[in-house]
Amino acid sequence: MVQVDIDLSGAKAKLSPQSHQRGQYAVANQFLADATPYVPFRDGPLRMSGTIDVDGSAVRWNTPYARAHFYAPGGWNYTTPGTGPRWDLRVKGNHMNDLINAYLKGAGY
Repeated sequence: MVQVDIDLSGAKAKLSPQSHQRGQYAVANQFLADATPYVPFRDGPLRMSGTIDVDGSAVRWNTPYARAHFYAPGGWNYTTPGTGPRWDLRVKGNHMNDLINAYLKGAGY
């Protein structure tokens, strides 16, 4: 008879909710950094208002006009090159590999 013992403690640690939360927070942090150049900038308050929720579940821009700029209709003139509405799509399109790597590193994979 052969007995095989398998230690799954390492795998369980990597798949734990705490590991996922660390990865999620790392992605939010990376997203905020990557999004900054795409957020409209006139005097700076919108771009500088970006924050991450404590648990890393969301990135928010906290100004009264953030929503208007995020969902801006066509025809708005943004004077800072590369900025404009739906900066989240630009981040996902241009930095997806960075976001994936941030999650993997943050979660400990």
